[in-house]
Order: sequence, then structure tokens, then C-alpha cells
Amino acid sequence: MPDPLATRDARQRAAVRSGAVARSLALIAEGRSEFQADSLAAEEAGVKRAAVMRWRKRAAREDAAAGLMGRGGAGRPSNAWKTPGAEEAWRIWCADYLREEAPGAAACWRRVRDLARVRGWTIPCERMFRLRLRRDVPPEVIALRRGGVEAVLKLYPDQVRTVAGLAPLDAVSGDGDRHRVFVLTPDGRRIRPVAWYWQDVRTRKILGWHIGETESQDVVRLAFVRMLDDFGAPRVVVIDNTHAASSKWWSANTRRGWRSDAERVPGVMEELGIRVVHTHVEREVSGRGLGWGQAKPVERIFLDVSEGIDRHPLCAGAYAGPHPTAKPANYETATVPWDVFLAVVADGVREYNARPEREMEVANGGRSIDDVWTAEVASTPVRRLTPEQRALLLLACESTQVNADGTFKLAAGRGTGLPANIYHHDSLRALVARRADRRRVVARLDPDNLHQGVWVYDLEMRFLCFAECQVKAGFLDTEAARRHNRARNEFLRATKRAAAAYGR
Repeated sequence: MPDPLATRDARQRAAVRSGAVARSLALIAEGRSEFQADSLAAEEAGVKRAAVMRWRKRAAREDAAAGLMGRGGAGRPSNAWKTPGAEEAWRIWCADYLREEAPGAAACWRRVRDLARVRGWTIPCERMFRLRLRRDVPPEVIALRRGGVEAVLKLYPDQVRTVAGLAPLDAVSGDGDRHRVFVLTPDGRRIRPVAWYWQDVRTRKILGWHIGETESQDVVRLAFVRMLDDFGAPRVVVIDNTHAASSKWWSANTRRGWRSDAERVPGVMEELGIRVVHTHVEREVSGRGLGWGQAKPVERIFLDVSEGIDRHPLCAGAYAGPHPTAKPANYETATVPWDVFLAVVADGVREYNARPEREMEVANGGRSIDDVWTAEVASTPVRRLTPEQRALLLLACESTQVNADGTFKLAAGRGTGLPANIYHHDSLRALVARRADRRRVVARLDPDNLHQGVWVYDLEMRFLCFAECQVKAGFLDTEAARRHNRARNEFLRATKRAAAAYGR
């Protein structure tokens, strides 16, 4: 029976040899001598008589097809591995080669060769080691041993998903990306800004975006408000479990939940009737922080959109490179003003949506994303939020406890080195007097201006009052408080490092 692992050339050689052997055997059956039969068969096949004689004798000893296939077929072990010490050398070579450091095959073979000289072994050449590796060790085992979990998962077929059952705004996915451009903020600081994008899952249209200094809850919320104003409210939101996107104020089913059920407040998505689906920001099995781009379609736009934004002519000299070891020649020779960068991002998003000849599932012959959106949204009912619901999104939310005098503090100013902001309203004093067990309330605030006052609700989200700020001790906005906290923590870490150096 032919070897199923044999190559096409080996099969062709076997066909020529079997034909010559069959011709020689037929001539012998007619009464010719073996010498004459082999000579005539070799002349017809264009080979030597000795070859036909050797093939005829081999076919008589072995299975005809396998015997004539030749000794070089794939999957057949070589006699070189029968020498003394060859198997031990193979095991040592495998233990060296199948390591996480992924050493080269030649370097591993040289180490085994030096060991074989000391022990008196006779080992095959380096190529024989590599051939046996491909024959005996499964490729997924090689990938796992040398590349880790990420490498072996690439060998598993991807899940094929379709958007055939979705309509525009049935589902949107969101994620953030730090741009590789140095931008000058309005207050004179040089940063690399973060952008958050919301993208429709069916049409792949970018519906909302916002630029901030860090990937914070405020950036996510303001990008969501832009999408609601321009296009409408989605039914399902697909986000990862980063701190900015999985805030408890968005959805109660998050990784950062409430400390107790008594202070739990429904998230904004729950109040708006929007279902939240959480994906993973990294593969749990690896723990290396690598993105899982298949989970959210929006992650696939980063390289595309960033190419048109980060390397835009207006960003020349400010591009930081794809990673720290690949900086451009004009690195840090310019800085993009904040308003110019916002204009570049807006133009990049517009170009991405309007680019023609798309090859996505719903493009139907190379239409642009804008064309697909315009054609399909016309027959899709779009839900618009009321002004009250929109105001709900614009306000951050914080749970606190009311004192007996009707005042309460907010944690938004905490960590600044100053006392927190204190708010007061007379009705809260009466509320505490009536219900001593219901002293916890929910304050909704404008994160850009903590001193203008806050809207106060009970835990059932019934509006109670508007509390004025009595002690304006905290920062004016939460972003400034976050900047101060980062600077203070960095100062503390630097001091600890210096103290540890003296200790050594």
C-alpha cells in the first residue's frame, strides 16, 4: 500500500520503478533470462539495468509500492538514530530547544555535539534533528513550549461571526487607544492623549469619540454622549473590563462593584435600558496584558485610524513611533497644539467612515461605511434620549452619607491634600431626622465643576434636592484631582526608591 506521508515526487518515482519491474517480470514470464529482461525494461524506462534488477529484488522482498517508494519518504525514521547515544542526544536536544527562550536549532545542536564528543556518541546532523522534530512533535506542542499560550492560541481557528441578524445601533463596541503623538495641552503640558471610540458593530461606522489625557470614566461618558446626540441610543454596548469602561456607575455587573448591597445604585446603562456585555482586556490564560482583538470589532480600527492621525503631515516631528525601540529620525522635534490635534482626529474619523470600496460583510460591492449606514438606518427605528436622560449621562455619580446637620462630603476632592468639598441642603437634615437608617444618598455632579453644586437622589434614584457647595476645598474638576494624585503617588514611589537605595 502506498505511504500516505510520501511526497508527490516519491510517488512519481515509485510509478516509474513499478512500471520497469512489471515489464521485466513480464519478459521473464515469456521465457527471457533475468539479464535480458532487466536490460530491455531498463532501456524502455531510460534507466540502468542494475537499477531495474535492484528494484525487482526489492519488490519481491517488500510490499511493492512501499519498497519502490525509496528510503527518503516522509515519516520514515532514518538509520542514523540507531547509533549509540543518538536517542539520548535527541532527548537532550528537545529539552534545550523546547524552552520559553526559543533558542535556535543550530545552537542547540552545537551544544549536543560538544556533549557527544565528550561521551563518545555518534549523532545525526543538525538537519536530521529538525526533520525529526517536525515528524514526531506536534506543532501545537512546539508553539506552547517556545511561544507560550498566545502562540498556541494562534493555531486554533478563529470563531467566524456574522452581523446578518443585526441592524444599525443594535450593538456598539467601544475601546480606548493612546495615540503615538506628543500634544501640547491648553495649560502647557506635553502629553500623549488617549482617544475613546464607539463603533457600530454591523456597519463598522465610528459613531462617537472623545480625546482626553487618560482613559477615564469622563472620556468614555463624553464619547457616549456625542454618539447619542448625533446618531441615537444603542440597544447593546460591548466594552472591556478596564476601570474606565467597567465603572459601577455604568453597570452594576462590573469588576469594581459596590462595597455592600445597601449602597448599590443602578448604573446609567441600567437606567437607560441598555444592555452591557463585558469582554476581556487581556487573555486570562496568559496574564501578559495582550489585547484580545477578536472580542471587540472596534479594536481593529486602531491601526487604521491611527495611521491616518498619528502620521498626519500636521503631526510631523511629534510622532513617537510604534514602540520605544522604533522611534523616527525626527523624534521629539515638534509638538502638536491641542486644537490642531482635535481637528486631525476629526478628519481621520471622517476619512475612515467615507473611504470607498470596503470589503466588509455588509459592503455589497465595495461601498463606503457612510453609504452602508445611510442605506440601512433609513429603515431602522432609532431611539433618541430625552433631555432628562441626556443630562443623566453628563453627570458623574457618587454615593455618600448625610450628616445630621444636612451636610455631606464628596470623594471627588479626596487625595488633594485638602479637605473634601462639603455640600448642604436643609431638606437633607429633615430626611435624616425622619429616617436615621436612610442616611446614604447619591450625588450626581458635573465633573468639570465641582463647586456649582450637585443633584441629590435617594438609593431608589428619586430626586431629593440640589445641594450647594458650602466648603470649596477640592479641585474644580476631577481630572485635575487625578493629575494631582498621580504626581503625588509618583513622588512617593521615587522617595521609596531613594530610601531603598540608601538601605542597600
